[in-house]
Amino acid sequence: MKNHILLVEDNRQLRQSLRPRLEKYYHVNEVNEGRSAIMMASETIPDLIISDIAIRDMDGIEFCKIMKRQMETTHIPFIIMSAYDEPSLKMQGMESGADHYFSRPLSIDLLLVTIRNIFERDMKLKHKYTGGYLFGKPQPISVKNEKAFHQRLQDLIEQNIEDPGLDVGFICKNLGVSRSKLYQKVKLSSDHSVGELIRRFRLKKAVQLMVDRDLSVGEVVNMIGFQSSSNFSRAFKKEYGKPPLQYIQALRKTNWHVL
Repeated sequence: MKNHILLVEDNRQLRQSLRPRLEKYYHVNEVNEGRSAIMMASETIPDLIISDIAIRDMDGIEFCKIMKRQMETTHIPFIIMSAYDEPSLKMQGMESGADHYFSRPLSIDLLLVTIRNIFERDMKLKHKYTGGYLFGKPQPISVKNEKAFHQRLQDLIEQNIEDPGLDVGFICKNLGVSRSKLYQKVKLSSDHSVGELIRRFRLKKAVQLMVDRDLSVGEVVNMIGFQSSSNFSRAFKKEYGKPPLQYIQALRKTNWHVL
């Protein structure tokens, strides 16, 4: 599946030279003004934004700041292009949250390599972050606000884990995001859906409770929000490959290490 890029550029000639090169590898949407760019980015959640510093109705630095302030777009990598090469302007661009700042004349080949590196980095980050997401060692991520979002998500799940009503709708309401935006943000750092993430969190919590407090399946079920022991056992076996009691017995033989 091709990554999606939002190109924000009011210079028609530059857009016409950039777009064909980008479209060889990516899906590209283009706009020529800031307000339209904000609307499109918020609605489509692209994988990367490339913006000129001089766009209609606002500058690219202000546009970048807005993207980084909004919870639903804060994770999106951002590249600024500019006809100006002053160090102070570059500093402003990077301080706004941009990942890269390109001065013109622009090397399109260098831009393409940079884009490829960004997407490869994000894939590695997704894999690494997914591996340590639940009860694991916290993994570093590139954007401070993105880390804060995932911490809020994890805290919300943990604090409400006993509630059978803990679902996508509950999370959206409490985090103030739409279903589509929540799904897109979770997919950025995880190969699981939101529902799968909740289920895996419940199951890992169940393992901890059964190991640390020596609780039975029946006792644990109500503490992690499952509505029946049979549903819990099916989900557990699907996740760990063994029924709960068999899995816990195996853990105890390996010094009670939670896998």
